[in-house]
Amino acid sequence: MKIFSPSRATGTLVGLHLMAAIAITAQQTLGRAQSNNFTIFRESFWHLVREQDIYAAYPGITFDLFKYSPSCALLFAPFAVLPNDVGLLLWNLVNAVVLCWAVVQLLPGNAAAWALGICLFEAIGAIQNTQSNGLVTGLMIIGATTSWQERSAWSSSSVISGAAIKLFPLSVGVFGLMPPSRWRFVAWCVGVGALLLAAPLLVTPPEQLLAQYQSWSAVEARDLGKTGMWWIGGVLEVWAGRALPHIPFQLAGAAWLAASAWMARHQWRSPIVQQLLIASALGFALVFNHMAEPPTFVIGFAGVGIWWAALPRTRWRDAIVIAVVVLGSLGGSDLVPDDIQREWHYDTRLKALVMIAAWCAMQFDLWRLVGRAPTPEPASPSEVEPLFSPSLTTRLP
Repeated sequence: MKIFSPSRATGTLVGLHLMAAIAITAQQTLGRAQSNNFTIFRESFWHLVREQDIYAAYPGITFDLFKYSPSCALLFAPFAVLPNDVGLLLWNLVNAVVLCWAVVQLLPGNAAAWALGICLFEAIGAIQNTQSNGLVTGLMIIGATTSWQERSAWSSSSVISGAAIKLFPLSVGVFGLMPPSRWRFVAWCVGVGALLLAAPLLVTPPEQLLAQYQSWSAVEARDLGKTGMWWIGGVLEVWAGRALPHIPFQLAGAAWLAASAWMARHQWRSPIVQQLLIASALGFALVFNHMAEPPTFVIGFAGVGIWWAALPRTRWRDAIVIAVVVLGSLGGSDLVPDDIQREWHYDTRLKALVMIAAWCAMQFDLWRLVGRAPTPEPASPSEVEPLFSPSLTTRLP
């Protein structure tokens, strides 16, 4: 992977992300605040080791259920075996570092700083909730970029590891089917996926692991019926006043993402095409995620930041980004009185509305670009410039 030398502005934004993670951890540990999500993750590992149902309710310990794969519970071992405060600090830093590292590798110069700045408040919100969303965002970006570099081991590991946490990172796997090494990527995905599925056997017997997967399936089935969440279907449910089926929305979104990748297949070496496809995939993972909630928005806002930073400035793009940050991030923060937040932000799902608008804008720019005549392929791999070389970047008006 090409290593960019970050600009001073990018270094400052990375520092802000890291300092925020450290400050929030200090607040959580010194103030003895209940880090419910971290506790759920931490206890899932011990429940797995003790051969307990990791998807059962444990009201004396946590306030919600564990909803990720048994493999995720096992992968949380490094954070679970450490003292609680040390594990919490490491967890928050991992989320911040992976997100920042992925964005810095994707965007050169000050572009990375802009992208990290646009998603900063959402990253802080995710860390305050000790969520995994910063890590998931970084894994999605890494999975996409390394697939285009034809580094199948890295790309498959990133995609499958992200899917072990949340299923939507599988969406970037479509980009691994674009390079000539697509079958190697598929083989690696099958291998890594099988390894992760079986990995919990290191600490639990086969019959217990099968029971865990059955419990996980039951939890996922129940969640399919959730209504009013912060995604396109949830917004329509709020307006319609009734539940709507989720699967048609998600199939339509997946088909659109796949069609975008197909349209871009002849331009997959173009940095700007890659950046816009990644931004679109991050937006897709939020806009069509039936479990989306405010701490999830760092995924989509990172996509907005990448889209805006990768393209030249225009008034309409600037207006969308301002709306995303002001109405989406700041509008739901403590800077706004509670009654206004409830009426204008939460009740209307304003955060989701501005994210949907931004995702539609991404599609306009992406399809306008991939609809052009395809870029000629280099004669040999030796003639291919490094990924994301500024000289390869196509600019849109």
